[in-house]
Amino acid sequence: MLPVTQDFFVAVILLTLLFAIMGLVVVAAVINYKKKQQAYLHQLKLMKEEYEKQLMWSQIEMQEEAFAHLGQELHDDIGQLLSSTKLLINVTQRSLPEAPDTLHTAEETVSTAIHRLRALSKSFSRQWLDQFSLIDNLNSEVERINVSRAIQVKFTHELTVLPLQAEPQIILFRIIQEAMQNCLKHARPQVIDISMRIADKVLWLIIADDGAGFDKEGMSATGMGIRNMQHRTQLLGGTINWEKTVAGGTAVLIKLPIEPN
Repeated sequence: MLPVTQDFFVAVILLTLLFAIMGLVVVAAVINYKKKQQAYLHQLKLMKEEYEKQLMWSQIEMQEEAFAHLGQELHDDIGQLLSSTKLLINVTQRSLPEAPDTLHTAEETVSTAIHRLRALSKSFSRQWLDQFSLIDNLNSEVERINVSRAIQVKFTHELTVLPLQAEPQIILFRIIQEAMQNCLKHARPQVIDISMRIADKVLWLIIADDGAGFDKEGMSATGMGIRNMQHRTQLLGGTINWEKTVAGGTAVLIKLPIEPN
């Protein structure tokens, strides 16, 4: 009986080891499958993000090309019409013994319109886009808005050169333009304060106003402007948020990662 008992125990031990090994093999296979599945899903996510990024870049390039075409049309068509109008006014002024004040005012108004149109068409040109400087063009945009004296725009920064390529600077400029347009359209502010600084490899940009504020819960139901700002900021790898200021206005907070040159 003893040898039979030993053989039985040996068989039980061997079967137990066999089942344990099989169990370990199954567990390892399941873990390996899960890892491959996670890697596959992660790869799909990266491919989707890259596709969306490339799609957004294509849309932005198409928009900038459309802007360049629009700028050329403004310069060649509307600009020529205004220049012809100014010429006719000058001819009329010289033909009169004493030109009335209204004619002088009309001539000055047309001159101002030509100057602003040239600045606007220049901001859409291809050469302007290739040599883009956010700080310089934002200063020009602020000056252009302040000329109307309907609103005061302030731009404060301590930067001489922004460490970004031209394309990201253009995208950031369009975000700021959209934020100011939304502010002027909906908030009716008296002052818009734009501040920019770099700290710890992060660009901090704040666009604050003293207007009527906004409905934060209704942000998801807003138009394309807000969504474009969000998409463009995501394309730059940053974040954008809207907050109420202490005075009851709106502050757009943008954070972008900055790599040193």
